[in-house]
Amino acid sequence: MGRSARLRCPVSPSRLLFLLLLLISLQALTVLWFAGFAVTLLAPAVLLVIALGLREARRLTGYRGEISTMDRRWFWRATGGEPEEITLSGELVLWPWLIVINGRDQGGQHRRLVLARDSVTAEDWRRLQVALRYSR
Repeated sequence: MGRSARLRCPVSPSRLLFLLLLLISLQALTVLWFAGFAVTLLAPAVLLVIALGLREARRLTGYRGEISTMDRRWFWRATGGEPEEITLSGELVLWPWLIVINGRDQGGQHRRLVLARDSVTAEDWRRLQVALRYSR
């Protein structure tokens, strides 16, 4: 069996992703406003956009914890929680400013971790991208 690197990256919520979410929500509200819908359609649509934006903002603030590897296995530990093993599944997004990790926990439930470049330190970002690139 080959050598496997150990990785431990503290993760904090991304201000960049929060800003993008805010801009997308404002754009959706602007489109609804200028679409010329009747108030009976506009009000529920605006409430839906706001509710979905708040739900996603809450999800983004939940990305606080630590991602790590040990013996070619990936682990996610939310702040104050226990580490849970994540089996990588589906596609990985490895862009210069964004990482999306799709996986499944031991119970088979889908887990998605969305990280922007400002979620971890520059050195951890580089190490995380390399580890994910060669993990398959």
